[in-house]
Amino acid sequence: MCTETDVTTGIGGMAAAVGCGLAGHDVLVLEDAPAIGEVGAGIQVAPNMMRILERWGLDDTVIKDSVSLASIHIRRWQTGALLGISPMNRTFGDQYVIHRADLHRALYDRAVSLPNVKVLVNSTVIRTDFAINNPSVELANGRIITADVILAADGIKSQLRKQMLDLTVDEPVPTGDAAYRVVLPREAMIHDPELRELVEEQRGTKWVGPGRHIMAYPIKRHKFFNMVLLHPEGEDSEESWTAKGTKQELIDTYKGWDPVLHKLFKLIPDETVLKWKLCTHNFLDTWVRGNVALLGDACHPMLPYVAQGAAQAVEDAAVLALLLSEATNATEIPQILKQYEIARKSRAEAIQGTSLKNRDILHLPDGAEQRVRDRKFAQIYSGGENPDKWGDPTEQRFLWGWDVEKATREVMTPPQIRCRL
Repeated sequence: MCTETDVTTGIGGMAAAVGCGLAGHDVLVLEDAPAIGEVGAGIQVAPNMMRILERWGLDDTVIKDSVSLASIHIRRWQTGALLGISPMNRTFGDQYVIHRADLHRALYDRAVSLPNVKVLVNSTVIRTDFAINNPSVELANGRIITADVILAADGIKSQLRKQMLDLTVDEPVPTGDAAYRVVLPREAMIHDPELRELVEEQRGTKWVGPGRHIMAYPIKRHKFFNMVLLHPEGEDSEESWTAKGTKQELIDTYKGWDPVLHKLFKLIPDETVLKWKLCTHNFLDTWVRGNVALLGDACHPMLPYVAQGAAQAVEDAAVLALLLSEATNATEIPQILKQYEIARKSRAEAIQGTSLKNRDILHLPDGAEQRVRDRKFAQIYSGGENPDKWGDPTEQRFLWGWDVEKATREVMTPPQIRCRL
């Protein structure tokens, strides 16, 4: 059994706490915030993530707070004309959409229900000691915490990554894009037939236009309508799930877009607009150092264009839980963490690349390439190619069909080598 410390601010760290806790390890979660709060907006629970959550006993909890999408309607930016319908491919499982806070709460509740998992809030890590077989972190209050393994899930602005790689400067790389996030209550939409259909139907809607696109879908059992509005970033954008934008900024950014959208925009309370600067990070030489490993956005920040950010963090957590269960003593952990890097790094980086390419496809300027793309959208329903990588069957097999735990077991050391759980 390993003693483990998770340094976390989000879904990846809580997922690691659940996975490793269920595997029998003693887990201490260090949360920077003063409380476990509800932040963010809607996110997608792809089949490759749901497969793991189901094995952790979380599928019923996630399903009761979500919506399973049956299709995506793709629309022209100016008029809202229907370009194509993409039926949801359920070969690998349902595509659920959920509020990020509901997913985070489900993971948190599962973690703290385990007697071997503890969560400390108000625990800001300021320094890490990477001593082999005796790593430790120092908190802002001066407390030193040691563990067999330290997992750093502290996001794209990870301080542990900076220390691990001995970097003087370690800044996220702006992509030039940002996103507004808006959640509207069903009650505000049901009096207009066009808007009521959006929140009551089991479908997502994607508007595509030059340099921008919008993805929207119902969440919380159709009680709310989530919108993610991607666009070129302004000067004051911030990389944060909680940064505020303004309603007028949003309206100005999408001037000339579908009148249905502007009916939605009128319903937005000004103080509820969230603005998120989209950043990435150059590929890292390594994710591990001794008994310390990075996971989630700390080592592979995902752009939202194929909706795999949370899923890839959960895959990281599942692999770590499996591999750490192979340790017979703490001296084996550095090698186990290298196996984790080998198992995860190439896949995560490939998905990062796919996501960036998909932005270019969705944001084509009006012209010849856009018209070719839109003709392909029109053929999706009858079995034609989907230029949107998120909806492409080959990409879906790679993204959604991957069983990360099965793949990890196939390359693990012989089953007789097990730690005591």
